[in-house]
Amino acid sequence: MEHHVYFAVFGFDHDPRQLDLLLGQSADDYWYEGESFSEAFPEARRRENRWILSSQLDHTASHRDHFEKLLYKLKRLSPQLQALDPGYRFGIGVSHYFVMDDPAFYLPAEILEGYESLGFTITFDQLGLDHGTGN
Repeated sequence: MEHHVYFAVFGFDHDPRQLDLLLGQSADDYWYEGESFSEAFPEARRRENRWILSSQLDHTASHRDHFEKLLYKLKRLSPQLQALDPGYRFGIGVSHYFVMDDPAFYLPAEILEGYESLGFTITFDQLGLDHGTGN
């Protein structure tokens, strides 16, 4: 089973690759509004542009390891994220099956505090990424 924990910037109309320059780093993935989600369902289209940064850990790594690695990457990007125009939105995404994969899943306080120090609240509500701007 694959694990997915990622950070996404969205809420903009320009090419997502332009954020590479603003953030000083290339994304791990880019979504383009209107592109197909998958070959299996070509009629399903993306509804927004996204700049995505992931942990890039192996699919066998635990969700905790993914969160820890992503936190490390986001700490390095913190000054650039704070400098983004307030119109950009961003948030942390996690796979919908994290509890099924590991029913005893938890994040230690130091990881949660690390995200909180960057302005993120980790809730696992599965209602979407949008936690507002970085301001």
